[in-house]
Parts: sequence; structure tokens; C-alpha cells
Amino acid sequence: MIIGFRAKGGSISETAEFVNCSHAAVVKVYHAWQNGNVQNQGRGKCGAPRAIDDRGERRLRRCVREDRRATVLQLTTKMK
Repeated sequence: MIIGFRAKGGSISETAEFVNCSHAAVVKVYHAWQNGNVQNQGRGKCGAPRAIDDRGERRLRRCVREDRRATVLQLTTKMK
């Protein structure tokens, strides 16, 4: 949200107020984004380990697209 608000022309103070964080945090995130140092934080690292990795997830999606009516058992055999 910080990047988007700043990209639309919002000042640092307006952005900090909008996202309810400090001025320094807005500056830090925006500078990291400008330098290309922002990491994707879409998925957290807490909880149980993932059953399949990103590659396996893409493979599963491909299998489902091929046969949308496939059962879990059929998809499991395709994945092995």
C-alpha cells in the first residue's frame, strides 16, 4: 500500500497517516522499493511446513486445468 500511495503522488506524511505507520517506515520501504530490495511478502513463514513447494503447486494447477472434473485420488496419482 505504501508503494501504491506514493506512486499516486501522496507525500510521505500523507502515506504514513493513510497506512497508520511511522514516517521512517514509509521512507525505508519506499527507498527499498526504488533500489529493488523489496522482497515478496505474500506468504508468511509461520505454521506447518508446506505440503508442496512452488513448483509442485504449478504442476498441480496444470493437472487441474487439464481435467477439471478429476477427483483428488486421480490428481494424487498424476502428481506421483
